[in-house]
Amino acid sequence: MARRRAGIPALRPIRVRLSLVFVLFLLLVAGVGVFSIDRLASFHSVSAQISGRWLQSNRILGDLNNYISDFRGSEGDLLIASTRADLHAAEQEIARLDDIVEGGEARYSRLEHDPAELALFQQFTQEWATYRQAALRVSALVRSGDMPGAIQLYHGDSRRAFSAANGTLSVLTERNVTGAAEATEREAQAYEEARRLIAGAILISLCLAVAAVAYIVGAVSAPIARLVERMHRISDNDPDVDIPGAQRQDEIGDIARAVVRFRDNTRELERSKAVLAAQTARLEQTLANERRMAELQRNFVSMASHEFRTPLNVIDGHAQRLLRMREPLSAEALAERCGKIRGAVQRMTSLIDRLLDSSQLMDSVAMAAPQSEDFALPQLLHEVCEMHRDSSPSAQLEEAFDAAAAEYVHGDPRLLFQAFSNLVGNAVKYSPARSPVRIAIESRKDALAVSVEDQGIGIPENDVAHLFERYVRGANVAGTVGAGVGLYLVKLVVDLHHGEVAVDSREGHGSRFTVVLPRVAPPRRMP
Repeated sequence: MARRRAGIPALRPIRVRLSLVFVLFLLLVAGVGVFSIDRLASFHSVSAQISGRWLQSNRILGDLNNYISDFRGSEGDLLIASTRADLHAAEQEIARLDDIVEGGEARYSRLEHDPAELALFQQFTQEWATYRQAALRVSALVRSGDMPGAIQLYHGDSRRAFSAANGTLSVLTERNVTGAAEATEREAQAYEEARRLIAGAILISLCLAVAAVAYIVGAVSAPIARLVERMHRISDNDPDVDIPGAQRQDEIGDIARAVVRFRDNTRELERSKAVLAAQTARLEQTLANERRMAELQRNFVSMASHEFRTPLNVIDGHAQRLLRMREPLSAEALAERCGKIRGAVQRMTSLIDRLLDSSQLMDSVAMAAPQSEDFALPQLLHEVCEMHRDSSPSAQLEEAFDAAAAEYVHGDPRLLFQAFSNLVGNAVKYSPARSPVRIAIESRKDALAVSVEDQGIGIPENDVAHLFERYVRGANVAGTVGAGVGLYLVKLVVDLHHGEVAVDSREGHGSRFTVVLPRVAPPRRMP
């Protein structure tokens, strides 16, 4: 009392004790945090080695394996080049791949490596240089017209040099993979150690926190028990309850006055419930939409995996025919079959690019057509038909146009290839086996009209109006694999090229899709 009369604030024991407990608790949290950061830093150093060295090394070596294989294939293209243009194209491809391999070697040499890896890498670079010289001699012999000598060198010194370089690169790749696996094991051990130490620190902190909570409960809970009971009554919509202790001048009095404010705010909260309920309903609707989108994405992935089987079946079929051959093939026959296998690989690569383009198109309806150029439409349609003939031997595709005709359009051939491939693939998929599918080109004044006509199951009349919408499928195709994005992408691609697409179909009598694209003059040829 004397301290109050002298104007000195009275010491509040509850506040002092709680302050001390909270200070100690904060110090404890800070200590645990510093200790955890130290452990995580140790774990991070191991992880950084994996991402900074092993992942980059394996990525570069994987690329080098692919590019040197392509280099060898381009060397073979020199031998089968029928025109000087083909020979020039093969030499340009060799020069391009040579620059890429040189860049890969430079990037790999800049990374950290142990002496054994450096020795293997230097051995590879020397063997690759030896093979490169042999490839240059093959090119020179082809240029001079000495094809027998070029073929003998290709199957002799050139092949041995390439096998040596490829073998060394494979050993180096395996060593990098093993090193990455060991680094991953060290990372797992570092993580496990950090986890155990941090878990121990957290357990100790929890024990101390429980002791502090027990002290606070024993020292404070009794005086405020009555206030808690009043707060429960207020939360049960009894805002007329009396609040004891509001006149006290200590912490309990502060809490009591806070409960009074809580009681006064309850009425305001009730008014806010309606707004919160409406927001909750909107959130639930958003969640339902997200779940639907996830299901549709799974369907799209299923469709993509189905489409990848087409070029893989082509590759497997040609490989099995080669394995069943009892007598060795001639170089020309072997080159032809290898060319078909490589063509299937290129189609699969193109399919991957088209799926990426499809994802971009579905996420942006206002994207301009990229990489536009003038190209012959009949040739593109012929390639589409050839791809589907390889993937579906029972398909009867009738090309009602001259594949060598000079009917040019301006646009992105990759996107248009995908659009027409979707139309032809749908016609084959929804038609009986060996049922004819007719692909035709009609020349108009300022445009070219491409029609794809089948004699399949047709489209229900009620579905035609919504056929080009995203994730929409006909009511009669429930048992067929699909995600409802093929025709949607066709519409997007045609719109990007300022064209039109239409459909004429009757259920049970087949369908006819027509795509109209603006015509352009044929490109000027260099003399």
